[in-house]
Amino acid sequence: MSTSDKMDSLKSVTRLITRKATLSIVILVAAGSLWLLAPTFLPFTSTSHIFPSHDSPERMIFNAVPQNQVVIRTLPTNDAGLGAVVAQLRSSAAIATMLGASFATFGVQSSHMYRAASLLHIDILETRLDAGTKVCSLEASDNHARILELIESWCNNQHLDDALELQQLFAGCGLIVDDRPWDVRIDMSKCTWKWVKHLFSKLGAKKSTRGIGLHIRWGDMSHGGFPDDAMTPERSTPIPKAAELLRKLRECGVHDELSVYMEGHNDTMLAGLGEPYRIVDTGDGINDLIDIASNRLMILDVSSWTVLAHQIADGPGGITVVPDIDGPIRWHDNGIYHVLRWNELLSISCSDFLVLFNS
Repeated sequence: MSTSDKMDSLKSVTRLITRKATLSIVILVAAGSLWLLAPTFLPFTSTSHIFPSHDSPERMIFNAVPQNQVVIRTLPTNDAGLGAVVAQLRSSAAIATMLGASFATFGVQSSHMYRAASLLHIDILETRLDAGTKVCSLEASDNHARILELIESWCNNQHLDDALELQQLFAGCGLIVDDRPWDVRIDMSKCTWKWVKHLFSKLGAKKSTRGIGLHIRWGDMSHGGFPDDAMTPERSTPIPKAAELLRKLRECGVHDELSVYMEGHNDTMLAGLGEPYRIVDTGDGINDLIDIASNRLMILDVSSWTVLAHQIADGPGGITVVPDIDGPIRWHDNGIYHVLRWNELLSISCSDFLVLFNS
């Protein structure tokens, strides 16, 4: 290929991406291959996120239609915390999983003083694409509405046909640019928890070995919650409720150490728990998340960070205690930890509870 031909190819691909994406992607043609590079402050290097279980619909998909595709989310995540960033990427991750493709995105500096995408290693990508690889924009696709329907359907039902149809719609596309508007999808945890678990297993997530982990969301609750927010009491487990739950556990003979996960912890506030505790506030969102997920029992509130803790927790066995309300979070999606609502834990017999706890 001549230098002129290479430049023409580069220009045509770049025009397609920049026309529909918020961030530009530089595509270099070298040695007969295309290499994807992020902006200089976030270089892409190498990783792949294909991780289905042996008997899952995803495994059937990958065996049926081997793929060599890349999905890249070109709209940057916002500057929220780790859990919120993952929630913004769930629909994109679902697309990549359905296609059997690798997935990456850009990131921005968080108000928590880190780049979540970089911490999760999803700003890194290695996939060699042949020169002339077709680049497809999801937002500009003639099948955009149908694509969204298939994602929703697959996430709800895990039907193989939905994934196969999506693969047909993107047949021939080597690079799929997910340039849809910004969204947050906690409700898609059902079809992305294996992706989440895979990410954190590479970051050091481990089997459950500790005792009781309690999350207190002091950062959000210290200013009194959000106006007209019906879920404010459940966004951080109230101290009196946490103390009640802990008393029930102790009455049932659970004497494991209590670890409290709380940013800027307040000793006076936590005194209401009525028992000693180990405080965890390292300033490292990933390490703290891995730490809480290593507990055999977690008392969690309604937040995208706690969703991650539940989803990466690994047995054998384990229990996650969550607020009584129903909402966009599907706590059962972990597939390993039993889930008890506040009222269920308080009303269950100790003998039945211990069967669950020790299973």
